[in-house]
Formats: sequence, C-alpha cells, structure tokens
Amino acid sequence: MQALGRLSAPAVARQMARAAIFASPARYEPFGLAVLEAALSGCALVLSDIPTFRELWGGAAVFVPPDDADAWAAVLDGLTRDGSRRSVLQRKAWRRGLAYSAAALTAGTLGAYGDVLSLRWPGVAAQ
Repeated sequence: MQALGRLSAPAVARQMARAAIFASPARYEPFGLAVLEAALSGCALVLSDIPTFRELWGGAAVFVPPDDADAWAAVLDGLTRDGSRRSVLQRKAWRRGLAYSAAALTAGTLGAYGDVLSLRWPGVAAQ
C-alpha cells in the first residue's frame, strides 16, 4: 500500500486503472461513487459490511466488518496472493458497475419520465 495524498481527478483515474483491489472501510456511505469508479476500472472490491454496500454490491465484492482490522488485513492479504479469486471478483465488480454507468442511469431516468408522461398524456411518451 502507498499513500498518494491529494490527487486531481485525472490522476485518480490513472491510479484506479493501475489498482487490482479497492478497499473501502467506510462506516456510512449513501452510494459510493468511488466504489463505482473502482469497479469500472477493473478493481476487485473489498467493502465494509454496511447496508448500502450490501445492497449495491452483494455478490460482486468481499464484505468485512468496518472495525475489524484483523479481518481487513486477512482479506486484503488473501486477495493479493490469490490471483484467480481476485480476477473473478474484478469481473463481477465490473459487470455490476455497468448497471450504474452513466448510460444505464440515463436510460433508467428517461424510462421513468416516459412512464410518467404516458400516465399524464397517453400516447405522448411512445412518440
């Protein structure tokens, strides 16, 4: 591990692209944009076992109690040593991240607007 200090957005993107594992020991997170960026960059995800992360990343990440330093160390050590497991987690995270991409979110938002318009003015949204 290496502390990088404050980075610009492009520098963060470059570092994410180089990383194999992304760890977030957060106790609270409303969505986790950094986690999404890491997933779409191809990182395996090691996340706090909190409801938000479970809901968004269940099945695509390893979950660790946020205050259990020994568990964090064991999971991170294990993933650095087990390339095949890390690779599986990287693919799962990337695929899950696609569901939250800008294109997917835009399509979902436009679909919701279309549903509302069709209730208000039937036939308008279909045009």
